[in-house]
Amino acid sequence: MKLTTREIAFLAKDFPKKTDISLFANINEPLDGSEERNLTDKGIYKDGKLTGEAKKILEIVANAKRCTRLILRDGLIYVEKYTYKVDDKIVMAENDAGEMVFSIPDNFNKTIYEVSEFIGMSKIKTADIEILLSADEMLVILAMVDIYRKKVLLTYQGQGISGETITLADISKQLEKPAPNSLVQMLKKNYKYTEPEEGKVKEIMESLIAKECAISEDGYVLTSEYAIFAKNFLIPETIIMIENFNLNKNNEMVVAGGLGVCAGIKDNLTFIFGINEIELTSASGFQMLQMIENFLKCPEIIEEETDIVEETPALPANKFCAECGTKIVSGAAFCANCGKKVK
Repeated sequence: MKLTTREIAFLAKDFPKKTDISLFANINEPLDGSEERNLTDKGIYKDGKLTGEAKKILEIVANAKRCTRLILRDGLIYVEKYTYKVDDKIVMAENDAGEMVFSIPDNFNKTIYEVSEFIGMSKIKTADIEILLSADEMLVILAMVDIYRKKVLLTYQGQGISGETITLADISKQLEKPAPNSLVQMLKKNYKYTEPEEGKVKEIMESLIAKECAISEDGYVLTSEYAIFAKNFLIPETIIMIENFNLNKNNEMVVAGGLGVCAGIKDNLTFIFGINEIELTSASGFQMLQMIENFLKCPEIIEEETDIVEETPALPANKFCAECGTKIVSGAAFCANCGKKVK
């Protein structure tokens, strides 16, 4: 079933109790008077009412309290999909050149295969990184990764590089004026992150050294695993953004989300955005596909308790995901493998 945005806006009146995350609550398109006739011609409307199959699908979209949005960008290619969930029923809505195609999928095999055409299905990854960072720590480590990437790319042009050591001035420059197509630029531009306060970079570097991301060596160098990652994560091509929306018991919107960046069949980087921290993980294509599939199922977002006075104990060292069995990074909000919220 395919609908234009005007037809969706017209149908909104049929669902006076639509939820805030429903597509019908988020499209405001001026009508031109042809909508009812067009819907009747499509068999979606009859005698001024929705027909059976269309009503079944659109009632789920209208009443959903859980929704997931998936966006994939690769050059000029743009893929946008939504899933809406009521009880155990899920409807998928796909953007097709500005019109929305609705269906009730038996599974997500078609979508996962479509995404795999861009990121592959390999279980192999070049480097093994999994860490929880503050926003400032994330930007600083990405600045170092960007500098490594630039040096490696320059070698392909026959230009020599002056070792791997990076100065605080180098890092600060990349944070303040990130190079085009750099990871820092992507996060600052698309997610509105701002560089750390002036003078804080050295303090943040000490924190990253304590977390074994970097070493102080007449300046700074990345530790082995991060250096391997940086030297191979050279030209990002595919970007995948995924957001999960829930309405909680107070009918307030709760949002969780992640970002995946692919720079080769074995070089993917995922960001899971928590309230105060970001989980940064190198992932195989297979792991990214698992995470995307789990997000498409519109999982429940477990909200953080805010009325507990005593300090919450740290996660035990060997806590594992209840969904897929993957070991959880201490303090992580989501499983890096499947995307399930950690309880």
